[in-house]
Amino acid sequence: MVSSAQMGFNLQALLEQLSQDELSKFKYLITTFSLAHELQKIPHKEVDKADGKQLVEILTTHCDSYWVEMASLQVFEKMHRMDLSERAKDEVREAALKSFNKRKPLSLGITRKERPPLDVDEMLERFKTEAQAFTETKGN
Repeated sequence: MVSSAQMGFNLQALLEQLSQDELSKFKYLITTFSLAHELQKIPHKEVDKADGKQLVEILTTHCDSYWVEMASLQVFEKMHRMDLSERAKDEVREAALKSFNKRKPLSLGITRKERPPLDVDEMLERFKTEAQAFTETKGN
């Protein structure tokens, strides 16, 4: 689907901050999300045996990058690893700012003295709502 380099944050670097037990917990939690139907295409043995780098490749090969990003943020928060969640959000903000500045038409003549706000928490809330709505429609 997408290479890990195209994600809004460096998931591999964040996963490398986890202990083996935490990585196992991350793998378990990410497969429990309502949109984990995307993960059903992946043999669970592959996920279980994967190290951080391999897990990123598995996720980004089989799943949409937006889903991987939002699910990862939620997993870090469920694991009470707010340090990693905040670091990922900061990287998403930085990537969005770079993308905005790169694509800004020169004719606008707009100069910014401060970073435009990017509410990652709002994006995360929207993801949770969409995931819940998806789950409810699958149940009907």
